[in-house]
Amino acid sequence: MADERRIQQFRQMAEADPENELGHFSLGKAYLEAGRFTEAIASLERALALNPRMSKAYQLLAEAYHEAGEGNRAIDVATRGVAAADKQGDRMPRDAMVELLQSWGAPVPAFVAAAPPAAAEGDTSAPGFRCARCGRPSGQLPKPPFKGALGEKVFAHTCSICWREWIGMGTKVINELGLQLASKAGQDAYDQYMGEFLQLDQL
Repeated sequence: MADERRIQQFRQMAEADPENELGHFSLGKAYLEAGRFTEAIASLERALALNPRMSKAYQLLAEAYHEAGEGNRAIDVATRGVAAADKQGDRMPRDAMVELLQSWGAPVPAFVAAAPPAAAEGDTSAPGFRCARCGRPSGQLPKPPFKGALGEKVFAHTCSICWREWIGMGTKVINELGLQLASKAGQDAYDQYMGEFLQLDQL
């Protein structure tokens, strides 16, 4: 029942704005978690068509193809995903796809990305910080963006670039779903989408 409720929420978002990659990505992720692999593939393919830089979508799409019994397609997507994620410096999804390829006995493409960029002057990221969404080891927010446990989680696992991207996407989420943040249900839904976008939901 919980899976179906999440699917309905994300389907509403994808249908409200067919050009919103977050809606299709989140819907595909929900389908994957529910074991509905064919539907997951369609949604994640759409997310990548809208945003080919969405490294995590490659990872989930490869998993969906594998679970659907399409091993060759899974390897192809993961191979392309490793290259795309490496080029962008998205190390966490890149490394996850490397593990997938290794577990399937497939070759792993060589990395071509340069070493991680040095921290900018004045960067105050905590030692060991790495953004959960993009894998950047620097650019941590200077302080939690809001109070509470979720604000602390965002601070600990989100870089400033991804946070700025969420602000724009969060506005779309509010408008497209008609969320009333004054209500608990509206705030809970907003927080759920934030976790999906910033990839905090699995931490």
